[in-house]
Amino acid sequence: MITGRDELKQAYQDDQVAQRYVANRFETPLGSLLHRSQVRAVQDVIRANGIRQAIEIAPGPARVTVDVAGLLDGVTIVDSSLQMLGVAARRLEARGLRSKVRFVQGDAFNLPLLATSELVYSFRLIRHFERADRVRLYRSVHDVLAPGGRLIFDAVNEVVSAPLRARAAPGEYEHYDALLRPAEIEAELHDAGFALESLVGVQHRYPALQRCQILLGPRSPALARAVMAVIDRTGGEPLEWVVVCRRA
Repeated sequence: MITGRDELKQAYQDDQVAQRYVANRFETPLGSLLHRSQVRAVQDVIRANGIRQAIEIAPGPARVTVDVAGLLDGVTIVDSSLQMLGVAARRLEARGLRSKVRFVQGDAFNLPLLATSELVYSFRLIRHFERADRVRLYRSVHDVLAPGGRLIFDAVNEVVSAPLRARAAPGEYEHYDALLRPAEIEAELHDAGFALESLVGVQHRYPALQRCQILLGPRSPALARAVMAVIDRTGGEPLEWVVVCRRA
């Protein structure tokens, strides 16, 4: 399992990892459900608050920015991996969005000098660190947010994920993920100068979604997506949250 900051950074320097990232993780019916939920949450914050400028940290191949940049005047994406930034540039170019985006190689723990922004979003990053490093990341983001600006990221629900991981085969979970409860999220954000605004649940009733992926996904991805969407709307404990918080 990849647990350290340097190990995590190294894992995304490989060209093939960068090229395969979206296909491997977010093009299956289950992955696309997660992607759509995360994008919708970011779009909702942008629209509700009239946000025009944003920063994405650790964008990978611009998976989220490809679908939200059209709502913004400009986006700065910051990643430690030049390979990921190259893939991101090509994907944004293909969608006619490259001119809206500034590409910066940098470390999330020590962000380069950036103009303050109304919004920072980051997925598949903060969750991979222990609490002390998560708070360091929040504080790093705090420095590039305008007063009242918002941070959006993802967090894993301990109630759902812990039993799944207890039954998992060795090596099934490649990266460390912090398993949290709402009170813990709120407390650590408070320690870093943020006020929690909302937790948007994604992938509700995950065991049922997973069975649908296994049974229907290989035969009919479209049907699997439709069934998963219905299951997800029934609610219950989510596998993850999209966390929305405001710089206090």
